[in-house]
Amino acid sequence: MPNLKIQEAKLLFNKIRSNPKGYDLKTSTEGITGKDDKISFKLYRSGEKSIFEVTIDGLTFSNSTGEWNNAIIMLENIIHKIENETENIRVQQALDKLKKYLSEEN
Repeated sequence: MPNLKIQEAKLLFNKIRSNPKGYDLKTSTEGITGKDDKISFKLYRSGEKSIFEVTIDGLTFSNSTGEWNNAIIMLENIIHKIENETENIRVQQALDKLKKYLSEEN
């Protein structure tokens, strides 16, 4: 697996962080994954290391510098925030429907 230079990895991470909804972020026991129409990535722990893998055109590049422990925590927090926003929207939509239903005459 070819190495991903730290400068490129940081730029990509910052791009993901600035537009997290554009990357279909998911968290699982394997780590954090995401993708758009051009790249996919995986950020995960392997023993004491954290690894950032990026796949583009069928090639996977990786970087395992010490940068990624905090990055995992940041992305997990972003994912939780997005999930909470989505849940709040669902709750508000349900309340709006209930109000409309209650205002209708029998």
